[in-house]
Amino acid sequence: MRNNKGQYSSPADKQISEEMEELLGIYLDSLQQQKSDTSDSTIETRSREVRYWLAFCEHNDIEPLRATTADVRAYLQTITDKSDTTIGNYYASVQSFYSITQNDQAHKRLELANGHPCDKNAGISLKDDYGVHRSTPEYRKQHSLSAKEIDGIRENSGDVLALIPEKVEMLFDNVPGKTPETRLRNEVACRLNWYTGCRSVELSRLKIQNIDWENCAINVKSAKLKASENPDLVRRNVFFPEEFRFQLKRWCERVRHGFSSQVEPEHGAILCTTHSKTMDGAQINDIVKQAADNAGVQRPLRPANPEPNEEIKEWFVTTHRIRRSAISYWVNDCETIDLHQARRLAGHARLDQTMEYVEDDEEQLAEDYQQAMG
Repeated sequence: MRNNKGQYSSPADKQISEEMEELLGIYLDSLQQQKSDTSDSTIETRSREVRYWLAFCEHNDIEPLRATTADVRAYLQTITDKSDTTIGNYYASVQSFYSITQNDQAHKRLELANGHPCDKNAGISLKDDYGVHRSTPEYRKQHSLSAKEIDGIRENSGDVLALIPEKVEMLFDNVPGKTPETRLRNEVACRLNWYTGCRSVELSRLKIQNIDWENCAINVKSAKLKASENPDLVRRNVFFPEEFRFQLKRWCERVRHGFSSQVEPEHGAILCTTHSKTMDGAQINDIVKQAADNAGVQRPLRPANPEPNEEIKEWFVTTHRIRRSAISYWVNDCETIDLHQARRLAGHARLDQTMEYVEDDEEQLAEDYQQAMG
């Protein structure tokens, strides 16, 4: 219930009354009738997130079918502590509830007393009003997929499965290694994989002498492109966050040459082993897979449900998965990185390769167009 100042608040739980459950059921039924090709995962998401909205309404004495734009704004104010993507998803579910309700022709109960409270004319802008840079997850995020959906998807398929940043960052605190020096090297490997989006072979090619410490950049030779065909991309700059500079510098300048007797200070591959000047791509991949397992985010991809003695032929989290996740993040969730910049960061020869990480969102397109031209 609202406090004595009339302020809105979120309920401690998401329980709703039988009446609200019935309304939710009618909405879901209408959704499936109006959009018969809606996937099971979308139905599940809408069911969960519209429930959150209905619980908010009930907690604050709001009749959902009489809700106004002010009520929707109040709801958004109560979830500003969540990530931009989550806020965007929750708002999209509220929009879906009212769009489906407005267009329903079968259920007499679904009548909006005050019209659609969050249509394009409502004036709600997540970006301008709440500082939320919504980018509907245009790639299929790992945390939203069931094991059934993941089963059968392969590394080289057209499906882009991406770990969300929070999941990737769990790897950093869970790297394998018996000594502090080994764990530091392994954490550096995982971080470079995520920050640069490099392929495993490219990670093995990263050289200390090619680091631009001032600009937090590393020049690397592509593992895919030929100089004769792509002279401007056969070598490219990849970048890392400024806050990672101290840790990387510590490894390169203080720890690395003591860790391995095979390397020269301030020269050669960033990633090495105790007995080799260079750590190869397969070894880096093993580190990433083990870190994911330690963090509890690893899973078999093929077979999806292995028998106890069955060999796992493909794991979900690999250096390649982290690369794909980084590119997906740049393309879909980073307002400051445009598509052409993402292409160069990824080392793609053609823009259509980067476009494979984008899935069109027609509703968002219409909203953005009206804001741009209005």
